[in-house]
Amino acid sequence: MLIPPQDRKKKLNLWREVVKFIDANESRIRAEEQCIEDEEFIVWRWLQNTANGRKRKVWQGQAFGAKESSNMPAFRPTKCLKIRNMFDAEVEYGEDWHVHIQDAILEKCGPDHSIVHMAVDKSSKEGCVFVMCASSEASGRAFHALHGWWFDGILITVKFLRLERYYERFPDAIGCTQPLIPSNSEGNSLSVPFHQSITESS
Repeated sequence: MLIPPQDRKKKLNLWREVVKFIDANESRIRAEEQCIEDEEFIVWRWLQNTANGRKRKVWQGQAFGAKESSNMPAFRPTKCLKIRNMFDAEVEYGEDWHVHIQDAILEKCGPDHSIVHMAVDKSSKEGCVFVMCASSEASGRAFHALHGWWFDGILITVKFLRLERYYERFPDAIGCTQPLIPSNSEGNSLSVPFHQSITESS
Protein backbone atom coordinates (compact mmCIF):
# COMPACT_ATOMS: atom_id res chain seq x y z
CA MET A 1 0.00 0.00 0.00
CA LEU A 2 1.38 3.40 -0.99
CA ILE A 3 1.37 6.34 1.42
CA PRO A 4 -1.06 8.99 0.09
CA PRO A 5 0.79 12.12 -1.15
CA GLN A 6 -0.89 14.34 1.44
CA ASP A 7 0.44 12.15 4.29
CA ARG A 8 4.02 11.68 3.11
CA LYS A 9 5.53 14.75 4.74
CA LYS A 10 3.80 14.00 8.04
CA LYS A 11 5.06 10.40 8.03
CA LEU A 12 8.55 11.13 6.69
CA ASN A 13 10.33 10.40 10.00
CA LEU A 14 8.43 7.13 10.39
CA TRP A 15 9.37 6.15 6.83
CA ARG A 16 13.04 6.84 7.54
CA GLU A 17 12.87 4.54 10.56
CA VAL A 18 11.33 1.81 8.41
CA VAL A 19 14.10 2.16 5.82
CA LYS A 20 16.76 2.07 8.55
CA PHE A 21 15.23 -1.05 10.10
CA ILE A 22 15.02 -2.91 6.79
CA ASP A 23 18.59 -2.00 5.85
CA ALA A 24 19.83 -3.35 9.19
CA ASN A 25 17.68 -6.47 9.52
CA GLU A 26 16.41 -7.72 6.17
CA SER A 27 19.01 -9.58 4.09
CA ARG A 28 16.46 -10.57 1.43
CA ILE A 29 16.01 -6.97 0.26
CA ARG A 30 18.69 -4.96 -1.54
CA ALA A 31 18.66 -1.25 -2.33
CA GLU A 32 19.85 -0.35 -5.82
CA GLU A 33 19.73 2.46 -8.34
CA GLN A 34 17.40 2.03 -11.29
CA CYS A 35 16.85 4.22 -14.34
CA ILE A 36 13.13 4.72 -15.01
CA GLU A 37 12.07 7.06 -17.81
CA ASP A 38 15.63 8.51 -17.87
CA GLU A 39 15.53 9.37 -14.15
CA GLU A 40 17.57 7.69 -11.40
CA PHE A 41 15.67 6.23 -8.44
CA ILE A 42 16.64 4.21 -5.37
CA VAL A 43 14.48 1.08 -5.33
CA TRP A 44 14.26 -2.08 -3.25
CA ARG A 45 14.75 -5.45 -4.86
CA TRP A 46 13.53 -8.71 -3.34
CA LEU A 47 16.26 -11.37 -3.50
CA GLN A 48 14.59 -14.74 -3.80
CA ASN A 49 16.20 -17.93 -2.59
CA THR A 50 18.13 -19.74 -5.34
CA ALA A 51 19.58 -22.51 -3.18
CA ASN A 52 17.48 -25.19 -4.91
CA GLY A 53 18.52 -24.24 -8.42
CA ARG A 54 18.07 -21.46 -10.95
CA LYS A 55 15.26 -19.09 -10.07
CA ARG A 56 12.83 -18.87 -12.94
CA LYS A 57 12.43 -15.34 -14.26
CA VAL A 58 8.86 -14.55 -15.25
CA TRP A 59 6.72 -11.72 -16.54
CA GLN A 60 4.59 -10.53 -13.64
CA GLY A 61 2.19 -7.92 -14.94
CA GLN A 62 1.75 -4.51 -16.46
CA ALA A 63 2.63 -1.34 -14.56
CA PHE A 64 0.44 0.95 -16.66
CA GLY A 65 -3.31 0.79 -16.06
CA ALA A 66 -5.95 0.53 -18.73
CA LYS A 67 -6.36 4.31 -18.98
CA GLU A 68 -2.68 5.22 -18.69
CA SER A 69 -0.29 5.83 -21.55
CA SER A 70 2.64 3.51 -22.18
CA ASN A 71 4.57 6.48 -23.64
CA MET A 72 4.92 4.83 -27.04
CA PRO A 73 5.49 7.40 -29.80
CA ALA A 74 2.63 7.70 -32.27
CA PHE A 75 5.25 7.32 -35.02
CA ARG A 76 7.69 4.40 -34.77
CA PRO A 77 10.95 6.07 -35.83
CA THR A 78 13.07 2.94 -36.27
CA LYS A 79 13.01 -0.83 -36.13
CA CYS A 80 15.60 -1.01 -33.32
CA LEU A 81 15.02 -1.01 -29.55
CA LYS A 82 17.03 -0.75 -26.34
CA ILE A 83 15.46 -2.65 -23.44
CA ARG A 84 16.56 -1.83 -19.87
CA ASN A 85 16.41 -3.78 -16.58
CA MET A 86 16.11 -7.28 -18.04
CA PHE A 87 18.81 -8.67 -15.73
CA ASP A 88 21.36 -7.93 -13.01
CA ALA A 89 24.81 -8.88 -14.28
CA GLU A 90 26.17 -9.08 -10.72
CA VAL A 91 23.90 -11.96 -9.71
CA GLU A 92 23.48 -13.91 -12.96
CA TYR A 93 25.30 -17.22 -13.16
CA GLY A 94 25.94 -20.07 -15.59
CA GLU A 95 27.21 -19.89 -19.14
CA ASP A 96 23.77 -19.69 -20.72
CA TRP A 97 21.94 -17.19 -18.50
CA HIS A 98 21.71 -14.75 -21.40
CA VAL A 99 19.76 -17.36 -23.40
CA HIS A 100 17.01 -17.29 -20.76
CA ILE A 101 16.84 -13.50 -21.13
CA GLN A 102 16.53 -13.80 -24.91
CA ASP A 103 13.84 -16.45 -24.54
CA ALA A 104 11.84 -14.25 -22.16
CA ILE A 105 11.75 -11.39 -24.68
CA LEU A 106 10.80 -13.65 -27.59
CA GLU A 107 8.11 -15.38 -25.52
CA LYS A 108 6.60 -12.10 -24.34
CA CYS A 109 6.49 -10.66 -27.85
CA GLY A 110 4.72 -13.76 -29.16
CA PRO A 111 5.20 -16.06 -32.15
CA ASP A 112 4.71 -13.25 -34.69
CA HIS A 113 7.30 -10.93 -33.12
CA SER A 114 9.48 -10.41 -36.26
CA ILE A 115 12.62 -9.95 -34.12
CA VAL A 116 15.57 -10.72 -36.41
CA HIS A 117 18.53 -9.79 -34.19
CA MET A 118 19.12 -9.59 -30.45
CA ALA A 119 22.17 -8.84 -28.29
CA VAL A 120 22.39 -9.15 -24.51
CA ASP A 121 24.98 -6.74 -23.11
CA LYS A 122 26.29 -9.07 -20.39
CA SER A 123 28.38 -6.35 -18.74
CA SER A 124 25.61 -3.74 -18.66
CA LYS A 125 24.84 -2.27 -15.24
CA GLU A 126 21.38 -1.36 -16.55
CA GLY A 127 20.58 -4.89 -17.73
CA CYS A 128 20.38 -3.82 -21.37
CA VAL A 129 19.24 -5.93 -24.31
CA PHE A 130 19.31 -4.61 -27.88
CA VAL A 131 16.72 -5.77 -30.40
CA MET A 132 16.25 -5.25 -34.13
CA CYS A 133 12.92 -6.10 -35.75
CA ALA A 134 12.06 -6.68 -39.39
CA SER A 135 10.20 -3.35 -39.62
CA SER A 136 9.26 -0.26 -37.64
CA GLU A 137 5.74 -1.66 -37.31
CA ALA A 138 7.17 -4.79 -35.68
CA SER A 139 9.32 -2.72 -33.32
CA GLY A 140 6.19 -0.83 -32.30
CA ARG A 141 4.51 -4.11 -31.38
CA ALA A 142 7.58 -5.18 -29.40
CA PHE A 143 7.65 -1.83 -27.59
CA HIS A 144 3.98 -2.28 -26.74
CA ALA A 145 4.58 -5.82 -25.42
CA LEU A 146 7.59 -4.96 -23.22
CA HIS A 147 7.62 -1.34 -22.06
CA GLY A 148 6.11 -0.82 -18.62
CA TRP A 149 5.94 -4.50 -17.70
CA TRP A 150 7.36 -6.13 -14.57
CA PHE A 151 9.95 -8.85 -15.15
CA ASP A 152 11.61 -10.64 -12.22
CA GLY A 153 10.41 -7.85 -9.92
CA ILE A 154 11.91 -5.04 -12.03
CA LEU A 155 10.12 -2.52 -14.24
CA ILE A 156 11.18 -2.85 -17.88
CA THR A 157 11.67 0.29 -19.97
CA VAL A 158 12.17 0.47 -23.73
CA LYS A 159 13.30 3.17 -26.14
CA PHE A 160 13.89 3.33 -29.89
CA LEU A 161 17.42 3.46 -31.36
CA ARG A 162 18.55 4.79 -34.72
CA LEU A 163 19.29 2.03 -37.22
CA GLU A 164 22.72 3.39 -38.16
CA ARG A 165 23.74 3.49 -34.51
CA TYR A 166 22.55 -0.10 -34.07
CA TYR A 167 24.59 -1.24 -37.08
CA GLU A 168 27.67 0.56 -35.75
CA ARG A 169 27.45 -1.39 -32.52
CA PHE A 170 26.28 -4.69 -34.02
CA PRO A 171 27.56 -5.02 -37.60
CA ASP A 172 26.54 -8.68 -37.57
CA ALA A 173 22.91 -7.46 -37.59
CA ILE A 174 23.27 -6.15 -41.15
CA GLY A 175 21.33 -8.41 -43.49
CA CYS A 176 19.48 -10.30 -40.73
CA THR A 177 15.99 -11.18 -41.95
CA GLN A 178 15.14 -14.50 -40.30
CA PRO A 179 12.92 -14.21 -37.19
CA LEU A 180 14.54 -15.59 -34.04
CA ILE A 181 12.98 -18.44 -32.10
CA PRO A 182 13.26 -19.32 -28.38
CA SER A 183 15.69 -22.05 -27.35
CA ASN A 184 12.72 -24.20 -26.29
CA SER A 185 8.94 -24.31 -26.60
CA GLU A 186 8.13 -24.41 -22.87
CA GLY A 187 7.33 -20.71 -22.48
CA ASN A 188 8.84 -20.62 -19.00
CA SER A 189 8.71 -16.84 -18.62
CA LEU A 190 4.94 -16.87 -19.28
CA SER A 191 4.05 -19.75 -16.97
CA VAL A 192 2.80 -17.51 -14.13
CA PRO A 193 -0.56 -15.76 -14.74
CA PHE A 194 -0.27 -11.98 -14.87
CA HIS A 195 -2.62 -9.04 -15.16
CA GLN A 196 -3.26 -8.04 -18.76
CA SER A 197 -4.62 -4.55 -19.21
CA ILE A 198 -6.73 -3.23 -22.06
CA THR A 199 -3.65 -1.57 -23.58
CA GLU A 200 -1.97 -4.96 -23.94
CA SER A 201 -4.96 -6.92 -25.21
CA SER A 202 -6.15 -4.35 -27.75
